[in-house]
Amino acid sequence: MHAMRKLIILLSALVYVIHAQAQFSVTAHQEGWDNIPPQVQKPGFSFQQSVLANMDGDDALEEVMLFGRDNGHYPTFDLFKAYYAIVDNYTKEIQYISDEIYVTDKYNLLVEDRNKDGISELYISYFKDGKFSVDEQGYNLRTTRCYDRIEWNPTGKNFKSSGK
Repeated sequence: MHAMRKLIILLSALVYVIHAQAQFSVTAHQEGWDNIPPQVQKPGFSFQQSVLANMDGDDALEEVMLFGRDNGHYPTFDLFKAYYAIVDNYTKEIQYISDEIYVTDKYNLLVEDRNKDGISELYISYFKDGKFSVDEQGYNLRTTRCYDRIEWNPTGKNFKSSGK
């Protein structure tokens, strides 16, 4: 009887620990998602990833965010539609949202200070005009890839795209 009671207590404790771990994992994974200003998220798109960087030269960092959604699945690759947003990390003021929705085969959030001026730039790649083709079986992706840079424009006090 005493051994049975110990077993029941041990099993109860194990179930409690597993439940607590699962709840923590779900809650911890969503950390930061509540900080996204609602105006930034376009209908049908989900938050994918973000990075903090100095994008405009002031002391406050900006959060560069990537939003996306599925655009098709093929045997050797997936396609996505994506757009980018830049939000002041402290005030949550929206500083930039992509006008264009980009088609691409990978979510890529590349923020670097390549010109070494202390201000980071966002580097993006996408399919020209969102166009691509595949063969009859869905292989052999053919497209023209475009590369662009989104950076701070000190004279206009806004963000601009190098490709536009």
